[in-house]
Amino acid sequence: MKTVSFAIPCYNSADYMDTCIESILECDFGNRNDIEILIVDDGSTKDNTAEKADEWERRHPGIIRAIHQENGGHGAAVNAGLEHATGRYFKVVDSDDWLDREAMESIMR
Repeated sequence: MKTVSFAIPCYNSADYMDTCIESILECDFGNRNDIEILIVDDGSTKDNTAEKADEWERRHPGIIRAIHQENGGHGAAVNAGLEHATGRYFKVVDSDDWLDREAMESIMR
């Protein structure tokens, strides 16, 4: 079981989702078995969010999962992340945000 499931609701987020995902990957502090990242593509149509999500999953199998659904809004994307989460704890990080490594270090301990 993972310690933390991070859900990232994404809707046409291709321009900035990479920064968010990279910041979460840094929160594992070398122990890639401790977290999972659920990229929830909420029916993006105006950019390549879906393709980027799939590429992240290919590059980090067992850590990142891409979830695709029809557009249902932010709440539906959060709920989809929660449905697929396997971690003991659940955290939503919006795709245009990021986590601070130093702040997360004490939380992950």
